[in-house]
Amino acid sequence: MRNSIAHGWHVAVRTAILQFGATLLVATAATGFGGRVALAALAGGVVVSMGNIVFAARAFGWRVVPARTALRSAYAAEALKWVWLCATLYLAIAVWKLPFAGLIAGILAAQFAFWIVLIVTR
Repeated sequence: MRNSIAHGWHVAVRTAILQFGATLLVATAATGFGGRVALAALAGGVVVSMGNIVFAARAFGWRVVPARTALRSAYAAEALKWVWLCATLYLAIAVWKLPFAGLIAGILAAQFAFWIVLIVTR
């Protein structure tokens, strides 16, 4: 059954792995622009990848639940993911003062990998 919790976890793990891979590629390419830019690219991709793991952990849980509970769990997971993204991006930009271009490059790499995985995984 493709709409099972196990399938959701499988897709989430595969997505996170590919997002980390895309992030590592962009961070490696960014080393040509300096270590802080590469660190920013790595941080941006990790923030997005971990945001999706946080979403999956909250949305899929560990057991079968009624549809209404699953929907509420998905809403809560999305809210939690946005809190995670806002907090960590605030830290990266305002506290650690990472270069914005590198941060955006890592975010875009992870997000494009996410979209590609969703298209390929059916």
